[in-house]
Amino acid sequence: MKLHTSIKICSTLIACVLVLFTACSDDEPALQPPAITGNGIDVEAGRGVDVTIALSLNAPGGIQSLTATVDGGSPENIPVNTGDLTQNLNYDFSIPAESVLGDQFSLVFTLTDQGNERTTYQATVTTGKLIETPATYEFTRNGASSVSYTGQTERLNMVEEIKAVLTAGDAGGLVSEQVLLDMFANTGDNGGGNFSFSSTKQLKDKTFAPDLDDKLFENLFAGVAAASVNGNNGIDASNGTAGLLTRENSGNTILVDENGREFTQLIEKAMMGAVFYNQMFNLYLTDERTGDDVENVQLADGANHTPMEHGMDEAFGYWDPPLDFTSSWPSERNDEDRFWSHYSNTVDDQLGTNEIIMNAYKEARAAIVNNDLATKNEMREVLYKYHELVAAAVCVHYINGTLSSLNDGKTGEAFHTLSEAWAFANALRYSPIRKITLEQLEQIMETDFGADGNFWNVSQVGLNAAKATLTAVYQELEPVQNDL
Repeated sequence: MKLHTSIKICSTLIACVLVLFTACSDDEPALQPPAITGNGIDVEAGRGVDVTIALSLNAPGGIQSLTATVDGGSPENIPVNTGDLTQNLNYDFSIPAESVLGDQFSLVFTLTDQGNERTTYQATVTTGKLIETPATYEFTRNGASSVSYTGQTERLNMVEEIKAVLTAGDAGGLVSEQVLLDMFANTGDNGGGNFSFSSTKQLKDKTFAPDLDDKLFENLFAGVAAASVNGNNGIDASNGTAGLLTRENSGNTILVDENGREFTQLIEKAMMGAVFYNQMFNLYLTDERTGDDVENVQLADGANHTPMEHGMDEAFGYWDPPLDFTSSWPSERNDEDRFWSHYSNTVDDQLGTNEIIMNAYKEARAAIVNNDLATKNEMREVLYKYHELVAAAVCVHYINGTLSSLNDGKTGEAFHTLSEAWAFANALRYSPIRKITLEQLEQIMETDFGADGNFWNVSQVGLNAAKATLTAVYQELEPVQNDL
């Protein structure tokens, strides 16, 4: 009996100890797992920008380590206060400068405590815009302009001074073939002494290669020089004879070739096409200068722009509008636009071309800064379309003027505007993605404007046929064709 009693007492004591141990264990709760919170789960910023993600670490078991993994790559150790229960820290992530607008980067943070418990936190960084499209065509980097197109400005100035030489022939003066050749090739960096400024640029080496091979300008220079001899001798132009032709509205004379085509208009507008449009269409708006693979991170040597930025600037420079150019351009500032921007303004009331083209250039240039390749390419398509449309619209504009002058029996006025119409039709040749065919252009220029390319053969029927062709191809012109 005593033995059984002893056993019973011992069993009771063991039970009590177990109960006591269990009670003590319930009074000490297990440690909570680590946790991470942050304020940067979705961050957006421009390429090349550092973004900060603020993290709060909580590890009741003591912080052991923290890593960051970007897009599944190798983990990066982030310095932490080992053993601390909590810590706030900032993690800086540099968006790659070569990233494209919309690129996303997945960042996974892994916190490990000293009990080897882990937790993760995920953040997403999206490449956003560095800049918004500005109100004017003005772009800066580090406080200085990043826009440069001095070469284009110099070539436009060259054409203006060549035109001044040609207008002397319109007044009956002699025109030197050699002077024009020297100005075209910029002999001696000052046009053989005929430019009012010095420049290392030239027009000849930027001329559309087939025109250069065919000696388009050299032949025109020889023609105007020969015709100016007739003009200087007071010989009036007639069918088959080059000379002076009087414009009835002003009484001024123009120098025309044996087919009645005005040399000043042919040469000036031919340069607008064979040089300005050629360079815009066949170089600067192409993949060679503004394509997706053109360098757009590193700045060009000694410059404040990337090569892709510069390519768009140079296309813009050949359009050469005021930096704040828009539709409803004030008449008191009309002397600020010239060449292609001037003619965009000529048809702007009917087509809104000033604003469309200007916005496309600004958006394309801003897109290049943002590495927004999709928008940049979309805007290049707009520029091709509307630069071509301007040439077609201005051609119709001058056809309308010719129709009116012919109806009034004013041959001098008719041949002046028809020379411009011919030159703007010719400018349509230079777009590599033109809507009109070369065959249609040949029909307009060599038949509709006068059989065998002779203005003395022009008729209302032919002019209306040319107009019908242009408005059928460029359907935006159809509703406004008589208002241009």
